[in-house]
Amino acid sequence: MTPEAQAELDKIRAVRGYTLPLHEVMAEANPEFIKRYGELASFVIFGPGEGRALDLKTRFLVMVGITTAVKGDREGIEWASMRAVQNGATWQEVYEAAFLAGLPAGFPAFEAAARVFQDLKEGVGLVPQKGIKSKPAASGHGAKKATPRKTPKKA
Repeated sequence: MTPEAQAELDKIRAVRGYTLPLHEVMAEANPEFIKRYGELASFVIFGPGEGRALDLKTRFLVMVGITTAVKGDREGIEWASMRAVQNGATWQEVYEAAFLAGLPAGFPAFEAAARVFQDLKEGVGLVPQKGIKSKPAASGHGAKKATPRKTPKKA
């Protein structure tokens, strides 16, 4: 990997707190791919609030709905949910955003999101959640500390 590509990955890590395999592949394929992707994603998601119609909380709730609707972006559901809560959303709002996506996308999409929420209650996830304290209320005993894992639980 070129130093330029590594620098772009470092920028994404600084904004998101992690990188995904797709980021690594884009960086290896062409440093310009990861640079342009990183700039666009960072601006669209985290860009300044001035002149924007949606605040960060709402942007992340929209992302919860979208990632639920696309059926399979587990990391996106997890990450957007935690970021929405970090920016003032309640877990009830997060659940509703995912539930609404089930109407046009089909309820298996919402079911997949529900599995993500259950794992987050157990403190288990794929995406590191450094500095994000809020998670769905755990039922029963106290929740375990969040532990990234390679593969999601099968239902």
